[in-house]
Amino acid sequence: MINQSNFFDLYDIFVNELIGDVILAIIVSLIVIWFLTIKARMPFQLSILFGILLLAIFFAETNILIIWVFIVLSVGTMFYYLMSKAFK
Repeated sequence: MINQSNFFDLYDIFVNELIGDVILAIIVSLIVIWFLTIKARMPFQLSILFGILLLAIFFAETNILIIWVFIVLSVGTMFYYLMSKAFK
């Protein structure tokens, strides 16, 4: 019986075979996402949210706790920025 769940695993192909390391894959993916958002002239907050979404996807796949720390840190910073902007 063939294991159907790992037949076409994109995470395994890109991270393990092409790039080679999870942290390096995160850095390369963030650079690509931010480059594409700059080329598309998206707002700064939207590019940060795309980066947070990418980190959440990597956390769901790898369960590396430091990724969750950076997600919570960046969401907290964005919340503080919006609240301070609203009070001014």
